[in-house]
Amino acid sequence: MNTRTNIVIDDELIAQAMLRAGVTTKKAAVEAALKAFVRKPNYAGLLALQGSDVLADDYDPDACYASYPVEPLLACEPAAAIAQAPKK
Repeated sequence: MNTRTNIVIDDELIAQAMLRAGVTTKKAAVEAALKAFVRKPNYAGLLALQGSDVLADDYDPDACYASYPVEPLLACEPAAAIAQAPKK
């Protein structure tokens, strides 16, 4: 199910997000950002289990998500590229 939502977003911020995600629309940038945010493990819940023998000492929650399709986002970009990012 999709819900139509109108929001006001900072133009510079959305341009940077579009560039980092490698997408050409604001919708795609917002969806990529939401997916990246939601896919992160709940560290608070994991930290509560620390020392309880439920988790291995070398457990790495990020390892489970290493090949998730939202990643990788571009690590950095030149300032000139941000200024030229498409605006819709």
